[in-house]
Amino acid sequence: MQRTGTRPVVLVVEDYSDSRQMLKLLLEGMDYRVLAAATGKEAVTIAANNDIDLVLTDFNLPDFTGATVVRRLRQLNGHSKHVPIIMLTAFEGYEYRKLATEAGCDAFIVKPPHFDRLKEIIDRLLRNTRTESEILISRHG
Repeated sequence: MQRTGTRPVVLVVEDYSDSRQMLKLLLEGMDYRVLAAATGKEAVTIAANNDIDLVLTDFNLPDFTGATVVRRLRQLNGHSKHVPIIMLTAFEGYEYRKLATEAGCDAFIVKPPHFDRLKEIIDRLLRNTRTESEILISRHG
């Protein structure tokens, strides 16, 4: 599918409406175009049918985990298969970081995010300056 405009497109996957809306407004204020999904299934459908540049997903979703979302996105054909993915979650434990990394996440950020750090990570991933073995981890800034 063709992109409209030149702003990077970020897919936000968050089941809580207030959090999803807050992230949408924040990211639009950072000059990103935002698509939003409340479930993992919806996220995969949106990614399969749109030209997205980055995914920001929660770990705890109503239909399956964020790690499952990441694996399913990585199985898609086309551009969405290779987009950077950030796990943004309230779960801090090593086991969640490990699951996110093994699923194919490029970064892991614990909620609530420090917004300047979030923008820095998004911009860095969009510039594709990371090495293949690098995963960015941020905890409250």
